[in-house]
Amino acid sequence: MDVEIISSQIIKPSCPTTHPRYYKLSILDQFVPPEYIPMVLFYSGDPNTQAITDITHQRMKQLKESLSQSYTINCNDEGVHFTEAKVSCSLSEFFNQPNLPSLLYKLIPNQALNEVSTEGYTTMVKVTCFASGSMVIGTLVSHMVTDGAGASFFLNSWGSNSLIGESQHELEFPNFDTPFPRNNVCNQDTNVTAFKENFLNEGRLATRRFLFDAKAISRLKTQGSSLTVKNPTRVEVVSSFLCKCVAKASKAKSGLERSTLVTHALNMRRKASPNFSNSCMGKFTWVVTALTSANDELAEMVNKFREAVNSINSDFVKNFQGEGGFVKYCETAKHLIETASDSARMSADGVNYLNYSSWCNFGLYDVDFGWGKPIWVSCIPECDDILCHINGYTLGKRN
Repeated sequence: MDVEIISSQIIKPSCPTTHPRYYKLSILDQFVPPEYIPMVLFYSGDPNTQAITDITHQRMKQLKESLSQSYTINCNDEGVHFTEAKVSCSLSEFFNQPNLPSLLYKLIPNQALNEVSTEGYTTMVKVTCFASGSMVIGTLVSHMVTDGAGASFFLNSWGSNSLIGESQHELEFPNFDTPFPRNNVCNQDTNVTAFKENFLNEGRLATRRFLFDAKAISRLKTQGSSLTVKNPTRVEVVSSFLCKCVAKASKAKSGLERSTLVTHALNMRRKASPNFSNSCMGKFTWVVTALTSANDELAEMVNKFREAVNSINSDFVKNFQGEGGFVKYCETAKHLIETASDSARMSADGVNYLNYSSWCNFGLYDVDFGWGKPIWVSCIPECDDILCHINGYTLGKRN
């Protein structure tokens, strides 16, 4: 699939920034590598609509104007890098491509990484127009500025600002007043390096996509239920199922029955009391761990996932706040890293590492710019990620 770049420009804010121009990273923000959160939203067109070119032009104008009015543009007023592109095939033809995961890379503004200096750009956007009026919006949002839930809030705010014909309504603006300490003493490079060395393995990389329909999810929930967890979530059962598959594949390759150390990203906004709003910018995620045996049944794995998630409560989140938050954070992060090392040392055969994150319930399927909600939303994984699409949602799992 050939993607033709029509134009690239910088969308400047419609008015100068009046709030503080410098955002000091919190202790959780500093734990994140300087990378982007890639999101791709697919919108279907109407093949029976006349004057598709005019409609596409109007929508593109609408996207740019509403983006310039967004309050989430970087406070240095540099704006957002915006790329317009087109392809000759239809969206249905695109979905039928056997190498779909690799084609997703063409729908994010990756050429901007090579064409311009990204210093100062917290967000980059690429809008690709398909035949029959279909449109794909790919975004890159700085992970050090926000997490997946915050990036979803940005997209929904942009969509609300873009709606045509709607009555004026009050918009919820992003909140940069993080509850976590902002401390320059935290050594970001040390934290990130230690995390990667213990949780992420290097090697030959690949991308795969697996589809779980409603029937498959229902069957997994039945197999994963127990007296302890009577109603497992789809994330719990799919994560556990993939864990079992990896354990079997590892045994087939090495002949060893290795345990698996699983980490799962958790949105702490929902764990705080009262809950933090998704409008809160910055990083609000934490990583929980669970050690599973190669012989664990699905229900046992689900129970371990549930216990790990339940270990993060309002008191845990509160510990990271206030004057003592920095010290408590360092202690907890150190314990997290030591868990990975201890798990490997306790097993003579070593352990498998699986890192999950779920985008379910982020509200990405509610992003409406005025021409309907997306028919599919996906992340763009790094080469070592695997996509699992569950009833239209996306789970990302790192090898």
